[in-house]
Amino acid sequence: MKYNRLIGTVLFGAVAITGTLEGQRNQAYQDPGGVWTVCFGETAGVRQDMSYSDQQCAMMLASSLNYHNEPLENLHYQLPPNVHIAALDFSYNLGTNALRRSTLYRKLKQRDIEGACQEFNRWVYLNGKDCRVAQNRCRGIVTRREIETQLCLGQISVRDALMKLGHTPSDAEVMYDL
Repeated sequence: MKYNRLIGTVLFGAVAITGTLEGQRNQAYQDPGGVWTVCFGETAGVRQDMSYSDQQCAMMLASSLNYHNEPLENLHYQLPPNVHIAALDFSYNLGTNALRRSTLYRKLKQRDIEGACQEFNRWVYLNGKDCRVAQNRCRGIVTRREIETQLCLGQISVRDALMKLGHTPSDAEVMYDL
């Protein structure tokens, strides 16, 4: 049996959380690390002159979430939806290789969900800079990790996370509180 497929409420929650955290920019831009990026944080093959429609960006996000979900499908049990969404956002943000090498993933494989949830906040550096330090101007990473942690631990729902980010979700965006 295949676990942790990206369907239903988990898919809706992941699109809402990751899409909101990433933000959408249809024109290519350089992210804080100097990497050319477009849509919801896509970097593969992106060049300075690229631009995409909203529909193309949405399709890219769905495809990319499926790709970044692959390590979670290799777990031999079903993750709770909130844990799945938090771990998928982490994988999307840092990449599948970072997820696979992380203590967070090792703890998920050991079914230590609470321990895994505590690992998100260790990933608060960008290009060697501690994003908890205001002058490094990368506080968004810290906010993202706090939301992933709280979501993972079940302290907030997807709807609560979106509200914290200043996004008012509609019922179509989040089918129900996860």
